[in-house]
This record gives sequence, C-alpha cells and structure tokens, in this order.
Amino acid sequence: MCRRTAPFHVQLELEKVRNGERVSGQTLCRGRVVRVFRTDSRLTIGDDIEFPLWVCQKGDEPTGPAYIYDDDLAGAAFMEAYLYGTPPSCELAAYEFGVISAPTDQPTMSPADLERLLDQDREKVATPERVGTAKW
Repeated sequence: MCRRTAPFHVQLELEKVRNGERVSGQTLCRGRVVRVFRTDSRLTIGDDIEFPLWVCQKGDEPTGPAYIYDDDLAGAAFMEAYLYGTPPSCELAAYEFGVISAPTDQPTMSPADLERLLDQDREKVATPERVGTAKW
C-alpha cells in the first residue's frame, strides 16, 4: 500500500561520509535526488534530502526499524526509496528502499513488482509439496 500512497518515489545519489567513519546505529542517510517517479511538487531533481536509517553489521540486525548493512551502505552510490515527510527531512515509507548501481529511467521498485513478489510467496506457502507431514 505504501508504494501506492507515499508522496515521494525517488532515486538519489548518496552523500558519502567524508571522514570514512562507519558507525553502527541509526544514522541520517543523505543524498541528492537524481530521479523523481512520484512527487507532490515539494521534491524535485537536484534537491537534497535525508532520512533516518539503521546501519548495522551482519548478525546484529535490529528488530523493528529498516536497516542496511554497513558494508552495503559504504559501497553504495545510489538508492531508490519511497518517502514521506517535509523535504529535506523525510522518512522511509514502510521500509521501502533499495541500493541500486546507477539511476534508471524506470523505477526498480514498483507496486506491481511488490504485488508479484507477494503472490509468489503466497503460492509457495499454498503449494502441497511445502506442507510436511510429521514423522512420529
């Protein structure tokens, strides 16, 4: 639902931490908008934005907030995200974000893509071969 209703769907070029410091915990993910797939006119190409994102090491994942592994963020140059808020300060809409290798003309995360994934998961759960029988 958030992919359909979030006021902003953008791709951004991430701002790199200047001193190379890598800290686990909540951090502000900052970047410059390079593609806009949805906006309510408050966010345009070239705008700077930021949103909180939990950064952690593998095996130290939080229960609750959206997170990214430290190494993945350190190696990322671009990200696609669904956001809400008052730019430049935004929030992720339902944890909907992903690292991308470069800006794209079409979104890499669409509502239809998510619905297809959900349908595939439902089919996996419903297939008889996935239902085991207890061996007593």
